[in-house]
Amino acid sequence: MNLFSTYNHTHVIVFNWNKFSETMFLEKIILSKKDKMFFLSLSKQRKIEFLGIRYALRYIGIKMNVFYNEKRNPFLFPLGGKNISFSHSFEKIAIAISSYHIGIDIEKSRKDNKIIKIKKKFIRDDESIFINQNYEKDYLHIIWGIKESLYKLKGGIFYSFLNHYKVSPFCIKNDSCISCWIITNYYSKKFYAFYRKIEEYYLVYIIDLKKK
Repeated sequence: MNLFSTYNHTHVIVFNWNKFSETMFLEKIILSKKDKMFFLSLSKQRKIEFLGIRYALRYIGIKMNVFYNEKRNPFLFPLGGKNISFSHSFEKIAIAISSYHIGIDIEKSRKDNKIIKIKKKFIRDDESIFINQNYEKDYLHIIWGIKESLYKLKGGIFYSFLNHYKVSPFCIKNDSCISCWIITNYYSKKFYAFYRKIEEYYLVYIIDLKKK
């Protein structure tokens, strides 16, 4: 597992799910009867994700369980001032645990250039003007990850990647922290996104340092 720490209140963990087996995880964690019943209904990859998330929590010393609300957003119980977000893409799973609200996304750069084919669905006109065409795929993946992370950060209540989220100009060669916004007719708030490239994957996460 790769463990990235942001400040002293946030942990970001990335690992390849196909390098772990069910047996390896089950030797290290104990599932409740309810968790065991749910676990048996999952696909092979979902089982590893299910176990991996719980192992990651114990890996950093958090003894809590993961549950989902009515909108399928994950939360930790018993409530102890910690928030969780996770994402998966092909072989990798990314998990973020923080004292603050947090959203995370990981995406693999695909050879079919799908991200370029769908860019009109999430790239605003004022974002397209600062995208360096020599690094278009990098910019598109980072912007997508930012908007996906903002979407998760606010529990999916703002659904339009074109109208509800905006990314400020940035340079992928120099910046590791990017300004971004949630915008609606009655609400506007600035956030900062962190990103890094891990092999052919793009990892993005956003921490809401202001709880209100």
